Amino acid sequence: MTKTEIEQYEHVQFRIPKAKLDEFNALVYERYGMKHGGKTKMFLDLIAEHQTTQRIALLKAEIERLEQQKQEKHAL
Repeated sequence: MTKTEIEQYEHVQFRIPKAKLDEFNALVYERYGMKHGGKTKMFLDLIAEHQTTQRIALLKAEIERLEQQKQEKHAL
């Protein structure tokens, strides 16, 4: 992320247990190394992964519903 980007950014501040922060920092280091912006990137990636997981669950439920509907049609 560069300062020339048009998108506006806000600071996020919240408290979490130190053990969880240490775990988060270790994950950031594993995934991105000591690069500037690693924590921000990790946070945004976690949100994206969560949203993807939710979309997958919704799609699986829709597939299941359609398959059940198809089976019911064939049973008639």
